[in-house]
Amino acid sequence: MNRSRGLFVLLAAAALAVGLASPAAAVPSPQDASFLIGIHQANLYEIAAGALAAQKGASDEVRRLGQMMVDDHTKFDAAVVAVADQVKVTLPKQPAQEQLDSLKELAAAPAGGTFDQMWITRDIQTQGDSLQAARTELNYGFDPRVKELARQADDMFITHTTELNRADAQVRTG
Repeated sequence: MNRSRGLFVLLAAAALAVGLASPAAAVPSPQDASFLIGIHQANLYEIAAGALAAQKGASDEVRRLGQMMVDDHTKFDAAVVAVADQVKVTLPKQPAQEQLDSLKELAAAPAGGTFDQMWITRDIQTQGDSLQAARTELNYGFDPRVKELARQADDMFITHTTELNRADAQVRTG
């Protein structure tokens, strides 16, 4: 009986060790899951808002930046989706309700300078919110794959914000 008990303990310990060592068995932290979901929704918003800017923008700069947002956020979102699949986080199919409301307002805005200023102002805010989310993930996230996405996002959002601020100055001075 002692031998059976010892074998059972050994097998249980081995099973536990295999389960703990398997990255697929790990559940993502709430921070990692929250970042993936939020950044995916921000990407969906940026892709849609960028497409509007590329179509409705009055200035060449707004149309160029709109297309840049579509391209950059589409590429980045593919990486987000891939990591979310790896860590087993289910992503929403559309932006958050507040983002959808903002897209409706942008779509309804008259083309021209009014649209350009509205899009730039909202996009600067969105980039800033996303930058803050990336930095929160870098500080409090756990999964190295998700933190790597946050590092990539940080660089992208800084570049986008710089470009948007430059465009804002151009649009305001006319």
